[in-house]
Amino acid sequence: MNNKTILITGCSTGFGRVTTLHLLKHGWRVLATVRKEEDKQSLLKEASEQSSSDRLSVFLCDVTNDDQVKALGKSVADSVPQLDALLNNAGTSYPMPIELLPLSHLRAQLEINTIAHVAVTQAVMPLIRKAKGTIINVTSVSGKITYPNLGAYAASKYALEAISDALRVEVAPFGIKIVVVEPGASATPIWKTAKERAYEEMKRQGIDLGDYKPLVKAVTKMTVAMERDGFPVEDFAKLIESILNQKNPRARYTLPPSLGWKLWMRQLAPDWVVDRIMRSGLKW
Repeated sequence: MNNKTILITGCSTGFGRVTTLHLLKHGWRVLATVRKEEDKQSLLKEASEQSSSDRLSVFLCDVTNDDQVKALGKSVADSVPQLDALLNNAGTSYPMPIELLPLSHLRAQLEINTIAHVAVTQAVMPLIRKAKGTIINVTSVSGKITYPNLGAYAASKYALEAISDALRVEVAPFGIKIVVVEPGASATPIWKTAKERAYEEMKRQGIDLGDYKPLVKAVTKMTVAMERDGFPVEDFAKLIESILNQKNPRARYTLPPSLGWKLWMRQLAPDWVVDRIMRSGLKW
């Protein structure tokens, strides 16, 4: 038992849920956020089945709602004297070619994947300061490499990378560590949810993909394949545990580590080379 406490956002499914259950098994006290009551009960039930529900508190919170985030900060402060770690994990994707992308979707994308993380961080920073804790921001490989049709998603991740860089230097004198995790594709529901939302919005607004149909089809096929062949979700949870156990973690971790060469090559290659490779792969 390590008697340490972490707040994790976005625990209904995917990385957040698996990491919550993994850290509970390894002695952490976990404060988890979900948006729906059924997800709260489901998570509590699964924690109970592994005999760790006594160390789990689940809060209903839409991290894009300012009032709910403020209430979350108060609830966390009422629950624990300090916070050893924060995992800003909540996120989603709004895929669409930029020309056709509803501006409401762009705003929602930035709210969920970027601004909400800043809001949660601000709400619990006094507790992080007390523990000289660690904040882990989940960005993406898409925070370094941008694919067509995923421009809004990539923009939100690029922005979170920049915010993390600034925050890391700003809070360093206080003993607070800021870590970025850049996952590649994994078997989480994010792309399935994104595709369904995009199709619903196109139908509702009467959006015709027109010339972009082949591109959207190719990118959708690519994301499905990447999700199918991606790394096991449990690897993410293990990486988070490893980071939390390190006295001086690195500023960035790519998952799987083998993707590091891809990010390195993107930095070195001219834009026209990257564009040509991308268009060739997508037959666009």
